[in-house]
Amino acid sequence: MKHVVVFGAGQIGRAANKIILDTDRGISSVLVDSNKDNLRLNKTGGHRESILFNLQDATHEEIVRLLKDEDAEYVINALPFFLNEKVASAAAEAGCAYIDFTEDDTMADRVQEIYKGLNLDCAVKCGLAPGFINYIGYDLVGKMDTPDSLMISVGALPRSVSYDYSHPEHSYNLTWSVDGLVNEYIRPCRVKKDGVAMEVHPLDGLVSVILDGTEYEAAYTSGGIGSLVRDLTNVPNIHYMTLRYPGHYKYVRSVIHETHGNFESTKNIFLKKFPTTDDDVIVVYANALGKDASGFPVRRSYYNKFYGVDGLTGIQSTTAGSGVAMLELMIAGKVQGIVDHSTVSLADFTATEAFRKYYKTSK
Repeated sequence: MKHVVVFGAGQIGRAANKIILDTDRGISSVLVDSNKDNLRLNKTGGHRESILFNLQDATHEEIVRLLKDEDAEYVINALPFFLNEKVASAAAEAGCAYIDFTEDDTMADRVQEIYKGLNLDCAVKCGLAPGFINYIGYDLVGKMDTPDSLMISVGALPRSVSYDYSHPEHSYNLTWSVDGLVNEYIRPCRVKKDGVAMEVHPLDGLVSVILDGTEYEAAYTSGGIGSLVRDLTNVPNIHYMTLRYPGHYKYVRSVIHETHGNFESTKNIFLKKFPTTDDDVIVVYANALGKDASGFPVRRSYYNKFYGVDGLTGIQSTTAGSGVAMLELMIAGKVQGIVDHSTVSLADFTATEAFRKYYKTSK
């Protein structure tokens, strides 16, 4: 029996715990959180009890002791990104492999630095974007003789909305962490242009994207690019964009201008303006351009929509499902050490039980 501790009983942590216990892999999971209400919502009926534990106030030694008391071999961290370094340090000392869902580039770099030189597996940015979309990106350009550009994009959207262009804030509902949403809208975005890696402003580069007859808009956002800019040395142009319904980014820019990019102020406005919904759809799109062996232009793309399954929303199923798929790959020895997106085979990923059960393409 493999023992996993999941930190964070919010939407993604609860979903990861549920998916772990639903996979027939001999894995036991315990869910840890400081919020009694979150733990009360955990209805998996799993092998282990949930644990009430205030990680934010806990010392390093107390976290290490908890992990050792639980015989933990793997840690899945679904807490806010600013706690990742604290969790990773304790997990490393306790001899645990580590997985998280962060979109924050700086924090991801710090966590990987902790695990550098250790004989332990560490995989950051293991959700939907970054995560699944990055494995798709590597797969697309890997099939080209001379790749020139790669655009990867994801949208976590309400399945249905009603709005007019004078009220574009109505075109969006909160389907996932508002902290993560704000972070991707205010942090610098890593891109590569004409072979030069650089940072650009979030919300720039607005384009229209039409997928299967539905119009979306896309703009640069932070975090989703993962390690593509650094690792895809043979691709001169790389960027990540988030998909939204038309009009959304005009409104978001006005909010960022009003708050001067302040995290808490922006978050408070979003919480007041955007209603929440469980009826979501995850739109995934990637587009690669290049040349074949004869020098002729070639285009390869990926497009799909994913929905919730087994009582989970689409964002829960895909994000938590990606983290558990990474857990399966670690246990199977198909990824090892410091795991970059470049080392994750799309074929291996989509063959996991978590992907097959929780990436549902119909409602």
